[in-house]
Amino acid sequence: MIDRDRLAAWGLGLDDDDFARACAALGALNAAQRRLRRRVSAQRVSAGGSFARPRAAEWSIAQAADRRDGAPLVAWELPALQRLPAFPAALELAQAWQRYLDDAPWGTRLAVYGRGRNWQALLPLLRVLQQPAVSAAAVFVADAFAADGRVDWALPFRLCVLADDPLANAFGAFRAHWREPWPYRFMRADRAVPRVEVMVFSGSLRAVAARLLARGAPCRAAFALVLGGTDVEGGQDGGQLERLVRVVADVLAAEGVACVRALGTAGVDVEQRMHALVRLGDELTHNLPLDVALRQAFGADVLAFLNRDLIRLSHLASAVDRLAGRLKAAPAQASLALSERTLAQLIGTPGVVEALEQVRPSQARGLGRVAQAVASAGENLRSVAPRALARGIDASRERYRYVRESDEASSLTEAVAALAAVEAVQAAEQPETRYVQHGFWRREGEALVEEHECLRVGEQVLLRLRIGPPGEGWQTASEAFPAHELPPRRRRHRLQVVFHEPLQLDAPLTGVLWLPRSGPSSVLEFVLTPRMAAAFEGRISVLHRGRVLQTVLIHAQVVEQGGLAGPRPAITQQVEARVREHWSDLGSRRRFDASFVLNHAHGARPLLTGIAGRRAWATDLSGIQEPVDAINRLLSEVAYSVADYSAGLTAGDNLTLFFRLARLGGDLYSALVIDHLQALNSGGMDVDEATHIQIVSTRADAVVPFEFIYQYLPPDDESDVRFCPDALEALAAGACPGHCAGQQDPRRHVCPMGFWGLRKVIERHVFNPALGRPGDAEVLVQAEPAGDRLRLQLDRSALVGYSAELRQEEVGPLIRLLEGRMQGAVREVKDWDEWRAAVGGEHPTLLVAFPHNTGDKQDVALEIGGKPFKTLRLPREYVHIDGPYPLVLLLGCDVASTAQQYASHIRYFRQAGAAAVVSTIATVFGPHAVKVGEKILEGLLAAAAGRDEDGGAEGSRCLGEVLRAVKRQALLDSLPMALCVVAFGDADWRL
Repeated sequence: MIDRDRLAAWGLGLDDDDFARACAALGALNAAQRRLRRRVSAQRVSAGGSFARPRAAEWSIAQAADRRDGAPLVAWELPALQRLPAFPAALELAQAWQRYLDDAPWGTRLAVYGRGRNWQALLPLLRVLQQPAVSAAAVFVADAFAADGRVDWALPFRLCVLADDPLANAFGAFRAHWREPWPYRFMRADRAVPRVEVMVFSGSLRAVAARLLARGAPCRAAFALVLGGTDVEGGQDGGQLERLVRVVADVLAAEGVACVRALGTAGVDVEQRMHALVRLGDELTHNLPLDVALRQAFGADVLAFLNRDLIRLSHLASAVDRLAGRLKAAPAQASLALSERTLAQLIGTPGVVEALEQVRPSQARGLGRVAQAVASAGENLRSVAPRALARGIDASRERYRYVRESDEASSLTEAVAALAAVEAVQAAEQPETRYVQHGFWRREGEALVEEHECLRVGEQVLLRLRIGPPGEGWQTASEAFPAHELPPRRRRHRLQVVFHEPLQLDAPLTGVLWLPRSGPSSVLEFVLTPRMAAAFEGRISVLHRGRVLQTVLIHAQVVEQGGLAGPRPAITQQVEARVREHWSDLGSRRRFDASFVLNHAHGARPLLTGIAGRRAWATDLSGIQEPVDAINRLLSEVAYSVADYSAGLTAGDNLTLFFRLARLGGDLYSALVIDHLQALNSGGMDVDEATHIQIVSTRADAVVPFEFIYQYLPPDDESDVRFCPDALEALAAGACPGHCAGQQDPRRHVCPMGFWGLRKVIERHVFNPALGRPGDAEVLVQAEPAGDRLRLQLDRSALVGYSAELRQEEVGPLIRLLEGRMQGAVREVKDWDEWRAAVGGEHPTLLVAFPHNTGDKQDVALEIGGKPFKTLRLPREYVHIDGPYPLVLLLGCDVASTAQQYASHIRYFRQAGAAAVVSTIATVFGPHAVKVGEKILEGLLAAAAGRDEDGGAEGSRCLGEVLRAVKRQALLDSLPMALCVVAFGDADWRL
């Protein structure tokens, strides 16, 4: 029995099969009339006495059907109920649909259009149209999401699951079953992959939406497949269904969502689900559209909501179109390393042959007999392929047994990989110079006039931003934007842009730029109205996957209307900080959840700009200096009496320490985060659950201890507080259990896992454009993971130096630890001269220093062996000359209240070639600094020694995650000063 909903009276007298056919014809005829811009006179047809003689309805449907992708695609749209009398009777429509099917035995795809109607009316009709009597090859909602004219789908396409999905182990096991170049992959979602084609979820749509809202997703997906139905049944719940579908699509930035009822139930095992998913992959490699492939793989229990781009996705056809265009654009001197098997397949592929005809014989390398035939004929494929090569190609096809379209997909996959290599070389050899650019525009009468001199109070202006070549009337930054180093495999790149001017704007403005491989980006437009006369200092922050890449300042003057007579300063643009120097690996870099830029507005007022998801905000930092100073004083007291805190985490004075730190960290949480949490949560972003954040300090004195932010409710009374009884379990597991007493009664408990430094990977960068540029260097080259430099090779050789305030027997255990783990020598040096000589002669990959900090600002110095050394513009021979970039541990002693000065050292070591610098942001005295360093090194070297070919699970071998785990273990070992440890540099270095 089917739900006839509001069409029950209209279809009265029809059985379920005829009712389903009549509904199919009704919506198809209504849509056909719209599409063909003609109306079939229902009255005239009825008066004819027989619907079969004019056959108007089925003729209109057939003419409107799109047959480009195999089975005809028929638009379907329910007419307004008051228009039903204008159509033939329901029985006549049922008969017309049957006659249409008789003429279309290959089946029909029904694309249902809601035209903005509430899904409450669509849900029961989708079930009706899926009835066998309709004989539809696929039924789906075709206008659920907006389309942008492109399909985010590549070869090999990827089907992913989250790490905690019941299918995760099965997906991991399937990796061994595929030969190269197989056209699709099963994998577990990873932050290192920015976007995948299909994200698969086990569980109902309601559960999936709740999970994504609470915890987000590590990557985006073009299409979401929910193997668990909707938990929403019946037309009355259509509005709720739409909300859930849009939540999933929004979090994943997806272009479509499909729900499968049968394969999410408890009675369906993993093997059956995997079989269906393999079938889906196979069907997509056989040139089937996505909607038909879903029906073939999962049957009629699919409820699909797609956009126009996904509807047009016939995977091989889409791949062929892309490949043909890329082949034509390939440079003439390039060599395409394709196998004979692949060339033989591609030459017989419609759409590719025309492109290959233009490939010269010199471009084909390793093509076997086919290439030899081309070369010996001295002709290109345009003249040879149709004639001389025809027999050879047929022979090659027979030899390689190309009998399935999946073979064609595998050949396309190989060709895509070969072309990507060619394009990478082309991008490196022929970089196009592009810059961050802007322009201010104001209205004069009916025209827009560009403003080059100043802005005026109360006068609305249009700010246009883009990244493009110089000239063309744009104001351009002095330093080029290294767009040519972006991943060459992507046709265009999505860059998030945040603009803020704290005196003139209450909150930052955000938007997105699309940057193609060549030429200018899209243009982003902001409208703002200056509100006070003052110097204008607007900051542009450019982000990729949640990480700040570059900040640019726009300098101008805001004047009163009619003010500032005489010469006026021109509007200028200045590159403030380029956080990344090597971008060629951005396509594989992990996504971060939030970024924070710390700077000083108008040269004095400290300011934080936060960016998380699609939201940005600004916070004045003037009020946080008191809790920051209090944290430093508190930790300094601990440093003077280490023994009082070393008897176990829950013993001695540790409870008092953590109570006071939690109160101060709660103050920081209130000042920096809490005012923005509600808006972020409603936008699908939970800062508390975010695991990866980035901090960019554009001044060395803008160090804010995010690691000490305490996100739980702080305890009230020191006399009535205790450690959470599950604190040790939480530190060992890396997460608090949901049942813990601390979360049930946080005002009476304190838990170390409430601090951000133990919950999150925090990537820090310090940049000060006013200091530290060696000589007249144009850029600062900082070591980052890129290309073949993904790993830190910590175990080659090590260098250790320490202050005269430390005794050798205090450092001895650490040196012996290194000697037992290193493949090369462990060199102990007595001063900076020996340090420099060892760097030049032995090229160590691990530099460990326990110096004493002295001096201030530009005169900061570090003492080793009784000899201080000023680190301003530290020469590279003290850090790195050749070979792998080293990791530096800079754990100073007696640096009380000098976190800002210490940050200067960190910046200088990074500029001199350190891959990353592990340091502290508070006082850690001599012997305790060594113990903290020993614990850090033990964890880092153990992680490096245990790596496997794939690098382990997500993040398990990355510097940021390993360092976070090491700090948790250090607290379990009663080393509370490990809370002070931070890393400056890239968190993505692999160990």
